[in-house]
Amino acid sequence: SNASINIWEGSVRSSKTVSSLVRWIQYVRTAPPGKLVMIGKTERTLKRNVIDLLSEIIGSKDFKYNRGMGEVIMYGRAIDIVGANDERSESKIRGVTYAGAYCDEITLYPESFFKMLRTRFSVRGAMLFGTTNPDSPFHWFKVDYLDRRDELDIKVFHFILDDNLNLNETYKANLEKEYTGLW
Repeated sequence: SNASINIWEGSVRSSKTVSSLVRWIQYVRTAPPGKLVMIGKTERTLKRNVIDLLSEIIGSKDFKYNRGMGEVIMYGRAIDIVGANDERSESKIRGVTYAGAYCDEITLYPESFFKMLRTRFSVRGAMLFGTTNPDSPFHWFKVDYLDRRDELDIKVFHFILDDNLNLNETYKANLEKEYTGLW
């Protein structure tokens, strides 16, 4: 996961978030100087899906969440927290230069937000780490990025239910029966 864009994608409950966060933690500790950002559909979903888990993994000595300031502090490094819930969201990151980003559930972002985010990565060695569940085969992220991985600097890691060793067989079997086609 050393490309400009690193994506963990695949089925629900397959350990994408945990796996990507391990890499994000490593990156935060070694990233080039500059601002970092963590993004979710909303700040609330980012807290629920990612920040709470990071807090458990890292512990209170090296992790602080400051909701009022819109940031987390990891290993002494301030990281902006941003929600990308609508087309106006791209204005939240306009003009900022980032050395790295963690993106939770990228396919839920407006295309304009993600495209603006990619223009913010002029720091040498800047990287993006993100997760996504399956979406339409015609979704902008799949067509413009995942399908073009051979021509762009992208690494994609595909996950299936069996990658989550904590799921019991009955739960997995029920999910597989319930979700068909696109799901």
